[in-house]
Amino acid sequence: MPVELRIIRASTKEERPSLDQKTSHPQNYEEIFEARGHLYNEAGSRCPQARERERGALLDMLAPVAGEVICDAPAGGGYVADGIRARLGDRVRVICVEPARRFASAINPAFEIRHDAMDALTLEDASIDAVASLAGLHHFADKRPVFREWGRVVRPGGRVAVADVQADTDVAAFLNTFVDAWTPGGHDGIFLQPGELSESLATAGFEPMSEELRQVPWEFPDEATMAMFCRTLFGLTKATVEQVHAGMKDYLRVEATATGVRFLWRLRYALARRGGEVISDQWRQQ
Repeated sequence: MPVELRIIRASTKEERPSLDQKTSHPQNYEEIFEARGHLYNEAGSRCPQARERERGALLDMLAPVAGEVICDAPAGGGYVADGIRARLGDRVRVICVEPARRFASAINPAFEIRHDAMDALTLEDASIDAVASLAGLHHFADKRPVFREWGRVVRPGGRVAVADVQADTDVAAFLNTFVDAWTPGGHDGIFLQPGELSESLATAGFEPMSEELRQVPWEFPDEATMAMFCRTLFGLTKATVEQVHAGMKDYLRVEATATGVRFLWRLRYALARRGGEVISDQWRQQ
Protein backbone atom coordinates (compact mmCIF):
# COMPACT_ATOMS: atom_id res chain seq x y z
CA MET A 1 0.00 0.00 0.00
CA PRO A 2 1.52 3.39 -0.97
CA VAL A 3 2.66 5.66 1.86
CA GLU A 4 0.59 8.84 2.08
CA LEU A 5 2.78 11.89 1.59
CA ARG A 6 1.67 15.28 2.85
CA ILE A 7 3.45 17.83 0.66
CA ILE A 8 5.00 20.63 2.67
CA ARG A 9 7.80 23.09 2.07
CA ALA A 10 10.25 22.44 4.88
CA SER A 11 13.74 22.72 3.53
CA THR A 12 14.33 26.45 3.80
CA LYS A 13 17.59 27.62 5.29
CA GLU A 14 15.84 28.74 8.48
CA GLU A 15 14.38 25.27 9.05
CA ARG A 16 17.55 23.28 8.43
CA PRO A 17 19.84 22.25 11.27
CA SER A 18 22.70 24.69 11.75
CA LEU A 19 26.22 23.46 11.07
CA ASP A 20 27.11 23.63 14.75
CA GLN A 21 24.20 21.29 15.52
CA LYS A 22 25.58 18.54 13.30
CA THR A 23 27.14 15.51 14.93
CA SER A 24 30.93 15.51 14.70
CA HIS A 25 31.55 13.04 11.90
CA PRO A 26 34.47 11.18 10.34
CA GLN A 27 35.23 11.55 6.65
CA ASN A 28 37.09 8.28 6.26
CA TYR A 29 35.25 6.06 3.75
CA GLU A 30 35.32 2.97 5.93
CA GLU A 31 34.02 4.78 9.02
CA ILE A 32 31.25 6.51 7.06
CA PHE A 33 29.89 3.28 5.64
CA GLU A 34 30.34 1.20 8.75
CA ALA A 35 27.92 3.75 10.20
CA ARG A 36 25.36 3.89 7.39
CA GLY A 37 26.19 1.42 4.65
CA HIS A 38 23.40 -0.86 5.88
CA LEU A 39 20.92 1.91 5.02
CA TYR A 40 22.06 1.83 1.39
CA ASN A 41 21.43 -1.90 1.40
CA GLU A 42 17.99 -1.47 2.98
CA ALA A 43 16.94 1.17 0.44
CA GLY A 44 18.25 -0.90 -2.45
CA SER A 45 16.33 -3.97 -1.32
CA ARG A 46 13.09 -1.96 -1.22
CA CYS A 47 13.53 -0.35 -4.66
CA PRO A 48 16.05 -2.50 -6.56
CA GLN A 49 15.35 -0.83 -9.92
CA ALA A 50 15.49 2.80 -8.77
CA ARG A 51 19.11 3.37 -9.86
CA GLU A 52 19.13 0.99 -12.81
CA ARG A 53 19.89 3.70 -15.38
CA GLU A 54 22.93 4.80 -13.36
CA ARG A 55 24.27 1.26 -13.09
CA GLY A 56 23.29 0.32 -16.63
CA ALA A 57 25.20 3.26 -18.11
CA LEU A 58 28.35 2.14 -16.29
CA LEU A 59 28.02 -1.48 -17.39
CA ASP A 60 27.25 -0.51 -20.99
CA MET A 61 30.50 1.46 -20.96
CA LEU A 62 32.46 -1.36 -19.31
CA ALA A 63 30.98 -3.98 -21.70
CA PRO A 64 31.94 -7.06 -19.65
CA VAL A 65 32.33 -10.34 -21.51
CA ALA A 66 32.37 -13.98 -20.47
CA GLY A 67 35.64 -15.23 -19.04
CA GLU A 68 36.79 -11.92 -17.58
CA VAL A 69 37.88 -11.11 -14.04
CA ILE A 70 36.24 -7.85 -12.95
CA CYS A 71 36.82 -5.88 -9.76
CA ASP A 72 33.93 -3.84 -8.30
CA ALA A 73 35.54 -1.20 -6.09
CA PRO A 74 34.36 0.14 -3.78
CA ALA A 75 31.62 -2.44 -4.01
CA GLY A 76 29.27 -1.32 -1.24
CA GLY A 77 26.59 -3.99 -0.98
CA GLY A 78 27.48 -5.45 -4.38
CA TYR A 79 25.13 -3.36 -6.51
CA VAL A 80 27.39 -3.22 -9.58
CA ALA A 81 28.45 -6.84 -9.11
CA ASP A 82 24.79 -7.85 -9.11
CA GLY A 83 24.32 -6.01 -12.38
CA ILE A 84 27.24 -7.86 -13.94
CA ARG A 85 25.86 -11.19 -12.75
CA ALA A 86 22.42 -10.31 -14.16
CA ARG A 87 24.03 -9.92 -17.58
CA LEU A 88 26.52 -12.78 -17.61
CA GLY A 89 25.71 -15.10 -14.72
CA ASP A 90 28.67 -17.09 -13.44
CA ARG A 91 30.57 -16.71 -16.69
CA VAL A 92 32.46 -13.78 -15.14
CA ARG A 93 34.54 -13.84 -11.98
CA VAL A 94 33.67 -10.78 -9.90
CA ILE A 95 35.85 -9.57 -7.03
CA CYS A 96 34.07 -7.16 -4.68
CA VAL A 97 36.43 -4.88 -2.76
CA GLU A 98 34.62 -3.11 0.07
CA PRO A 99 36.51 -1.74 3.10
CA ALA A 100 33.37 -1.35 5.28
CA ARG A 101 32.39 -4.80 6.52
CA ARG A 102 28.87 -3.77 7.53
CA PHE A 103 28.23 -2.37 4.06
CA ALA A 104 29.70 -5.51 2.51
CA SER A 105 27.42 -7.80 4.53
CA ALA A 106 24.80 -7.64 1.75
CA ILE A 107 27.17 -8.79 -1.01
CA ASN A 108 26.09 -12.01 -2.71
CA PRO A 109 28.40 -14.79 -1.45
CA ALA A 110 28.70 -15.97 -5.05
CA PHE A 111 31.26 -13.17 -5.45
CA GLU A 112 34.76 -13.07 -4.04
CA ILE A 113 34.74 -10.50 -1.21
CA ARG A 114 37.77 -8.59 0.05
CA HIS A 115 37.92 -5.87 2.70
CA ASP A 116 41.05 -4.19 1.37
CA ALA A 117 41.87 -0.52 1.63
CA MET A 118 41.24 1.02 -1.77
CA ASP A 119 44.86 2.08 -2.13
CA ALA A 120 46.29 -1.29 -1.01
CA LEU A 121 44.53 -4.09 -2.86
CA THR A 122 45.45 -7.69 -2.13
CA LEU A 123 45.47 -8.48 -5.85
CA GLU A 124 48.43 -9.53 -7.93
CA ASP A 125 49.95 -7.28 -10.57
CA ALA A 126 48.07 -7.38 -13.89
CA SER A 127 45.62 -9.96 -12.52
CA ILE A 128 42.24 -8.53 -13.54
CA ASP A 129 40.61 -7.48 -16.79
CA ALA A 130 38.59 -4.51 -15.61
CA VAL A 131 37.57 -2.27 -12.71
CA ALA A 132 34.04 -0.89 -12.29
CA SER A 133 33.53 1.93 -9.81
CA LEU A 134 30.18 3.61 -9.16
CA ALA A 135 29.69 6.71 -7.00
CA GLY A 136 32.12 5.85 -4.20
CA LEU A 137 35.24 7.86 -5.01
CA HIS A 138 33.88 11.22 -3.85
CA HIS A 139 34.56 10.06 -0.29
CA PHE A 140 38.32 9.98 -1.00
CA ALA A 141 40.10 13.33 -0.73
CA ASP A 142 43.11 12.02 -2.68
CA LYS A 143 42.05 9.63 -5.42
CA ARG A 144 45.49 9.26 -7.00
CA PRO A 145 46.64 6.29 -4.84
CA VAL A 146 43.41 4.49 -5.78
CA PHE A 147 44.04 5.04 -9.48
CA ARG A 148 47.65 3.90 -9.13
CA GLU A 149 46.46 0.66 -7.56
CA TRP A 150 44.11 0.14 -10.47
CA GLY A 151 47.03 0.71 -12.80
CA ARG A 152 48.95 -1.98 -10.97
CA VAL A 153 46.25 -4.68 -10.90
CA VAL A 154 44.63 -4.20 -14.33
CA ARG A 155 46.35 -6.18 -17.07
CA PRO A 156 47.70 -4.41 -20.18
CA GLY A 157 44.77 -3.88 -22.50
CA GLY A 158 42.29 -4.03 -19.61
CA ARG A 159 39.99 -1.16 -18.74
CA VAL A 160 38.43 0.97 -16.05
CA ALA A 161 34.89 2.37 -16.04
CA VAL A 162 34.12 5.03 -13.42
CA ALA A 163 31.10 7.17 -12.60
CA ASP A 164 30.81 9.75 -9.86
CA VAL A 165 29.38 13.15 -9.00
CA GLN A 166 30.64 16.23 -10.83
CA ALA A 167 31.40 19.39 -8.87
CA ASP A 168 29.13 22.43 -9.25
CA THR A 169 26.08 20.44 -10.34
CA ASP A 170 22.61 20.14 -8.84
CA VAL A 171 23.51 16.67 -7.55
CA ALA A 172 26.63 18.04 -5.82
CA ALA A 173 24.57 20.79 -4.19
CA PHE A 174 21.91 18.33 -3.04
CA LEU A 175 24.50 16.05 -1.43
CA ASN A 176 26.78 18.63 0.16
CA THR A 177 24.00 20.99 1.30
CA PHE A 178 20.71 19.19 1.86
CA VAL A 179 22.04 15.72 2.72
CA ASP A 180 24.88 17.28 4.69
CA ALA A 181 22.38 19.17 6.85
CA TRP A 182 19.95 16.34 7.54
CA THR A 183 22.07 13.22 8.04
CA PRO A 184 23.73 12.85 11.47
CA GLY A 185 27.08 12.05 9.87
CA GLY A 186 26.95 14.93 7.39
CA HIS A 187 28.09 14.71 3.79
CA ASP A 188 31.30 16.35 2.58
CA GLY A 189 31.89 14.92 -0.88
CA ILE A 190 35.02 15.75 -2.88
CA PHE A 191 33.52 15.86 -6.35
CA LEU A 192 35.06 15.61 -9.80
CA GLN A 193 36.07 18.46 -12.05
CA PRO A 194 35.55 17.97 -15.80
CA GLY A 195 38.61 16.22 -17.20
CA GLU A 196 39.87 15.14 -13.78
CA LEU A 197 39.17 11.46 -14.32
CA SER A 198 40.90 11.34 -17.70
CA GLU A 199 43.93 13.23 -16.41
CA SER A 200 44.27 11.17 -13.23
CA LEU A 201 43.82 7.84 -15.00
CA ALA A 202 46.39 8.84 -17.63
CA THR A 203 48.87 9.52 -14.84
CA ALA A 204 48.21 6.00 -13.52
CA GLY A 205 49.04 4.36 -16.85
CA PHE A 206 45.65 4.34 -18.58
CA GLU A 207 44.68 5.71 -21.98
CA PRO A 208 41.49 7.79 -21.64
CA MET A 209 38.80 6.65 -24.07
CA SER A 210 35.83 8.82 -23.12
CA GLU A 211 34.54 11.15 -20.41
CA GLU A 212 31.17 12.90 -20.18
CA LEU A 213 28.41 14.11 -17.89
CA ARG A 214 25.33 11.91 -18.28
CA GLN A 215 21.69 12.10 -17.19
CA VAL A 216 20.80 8.90 -15.31
CA PRO A 217 17.44 9.53 -13.59
CA TRP A 218 16.32 7.55 -10.57
CA GLU A 219 12.83 6.11 -11.08
CA PHE A 220 10.00 5.21 -8.67
CA PRO A 221 6.33 4.21 -8.72
CA ASP A 222 5.30 7.36 -6.79
CA GLU A 223 6.68 10.41 -4.95
CA ALA A 224 6.19 8.93 -1.48
CA THR A 225 8.32 5.92 -2.38
CA MET A 226 10.92 8.26 -3.92
CA ALA A 227 11.18 10.35 -0.75
CA MET A 228 11.33 7.32 1.55
CA PHE A 229 14.03 5.72 -0.61
CA CYS A 230 16.24 8.81 -0.40
CA ARG A 231 15.59 9.28 3.31
CA THR A 232 16.76 5.72 3.91
CA LEU A 233 19.62 5.64 1.41
CA PHE A 234 21.25 8.84 2.65
CA GLY A 235 20.44 8.27 6.33
CA LEU A 236 18.36 11.45 6.62
CA THR A 237 17.06 10.52 10.05
CA LYS A 238 16.92 14.15 11.19
CA ALA A 239 14.29 14.91 8.54
CA THR A 240 10.75 13.68 8.03
CA VAL A 241 9.73 12.06 4.75
CA GLU A 242 7.87 15.29 3.91
CA GLN A 243 10.98 17.36 4.51
CA VAL A 244 13.03 15.05 2.31
CA HIS A 245 10.43 15.33 -0.45
CA ALA A 246 10.47 19.12 -0.24
CA GLY A 247 14.26 19.24 -0.24
CA MET A 248 14.48 17.05 -3.31
CA LYS A 249 12.18 19.41 -5.16
CA ASP A 250 14.35 22.34 -4.04
CA TYR A 251 17.54 20.86 -5.49
CA LEU A 252 16.57 18.31 -8.13
CA ARG A 253 14.15 18.21 -11.04
CA VAL A 254 11.28 15.86 -10.19
CA GLU A 255 8.94 14.88 -13.02
CA ALA A 256 6.12 12.47 -13.76
CA THR A 257 6.63 9.50 -16.08
CA ALA A 258 4.28 7.02 -17.72
CA THR A 259 4.89 4.57 -14.87
CA GLY A 260 5.36 6.88 -11.90
CA VAL A 261 7.93 9.55 -11.11
CA ARG A 262 11.63 10.20 -11.46
CA PHE A 263 14.19 12.79 -10.47
CA LEU A 264 17.06 13.79 -12.69
CA TRP A 265 20.46 12.60 -11.49
CA ARG A 266 23.72 13.41 -13.25
CA LEU A 267 27.08 11.68 -12.95
CA ARG A 268 30.39 12.03 -14.75
CA TYR A 269 31.36 8.82 -16.58
CA ALA A 270 34.80 7.89 -17.82
CA LEU A 271 36.32 4.91 -19.62
CA ALA A 272 40.05 4.25 -19.90
CA ARG A 273 42.20 1.41 -21.22
CA ARG A 274 45.39 0.15 -19.60
CA GLY A 275 48.57 0.70 -21.55
CA GLY A 276 51.22 -1.94 -22.15
CA GLU A 277 53.54 -1.43 -19.18
CA VAL A 278 52.72 -3.17 -15.91
CA ILE A 279 53.01 -0.95 -12.83
CA SER A 280 54.55 -2.97 -9.99
CA ASP A 281 53.43 -2.64 -6.38
CA GLN A 282 56.92 -1.25 -5.70
CA TRP A 283 55.39 2.25 -5.96
CA ARG A 284 54.01 1.69 -2.45
CA GLN A 285 57.53 1.76 -1.02
CA GLN A 286 58.47 4.95 -2.86
